[in-house]
Amino acid sequence: MEDNFDVFPEASVDKVIEKIRKGAFSYPSLQDYAVALIQKLDKNGDEIISFDEFKEGMTSAGVFLTEHEINTLLRAFDHNNDGRLSVEEFYNALAESVNSELEK
Repeated sequence: MEDNFDVFPEASVDKVIEKIRKGAFSYPSLQDYAVALIQKLDKNGDEIISFDEFKEGMTSAGVFLTEHEINTLLRAFDHNNDGRLSVEEFYNALAESVNSELEK
């Protein structure tokens, strides 16, 4: 059921990343936005973003994600299934979305 992204867009990593990237409009570049966003997300500086850090950081950045959307990202990037997201993996996901858009 969740594989049908037309019916369940919250289950699409690309759709969630696209929603996050919309917050970049007030920054000089996506890279500047990504760095600022990661600083908001990783409050304790351990380069790991917990579910709660992610949710609170996104809300404070004006990006409102549902729990389903947050779980979609965690499912895609949480390689060791510990419920946390690596800063590097999140940054790379944002950068990759820019590269794929430029290729269109």
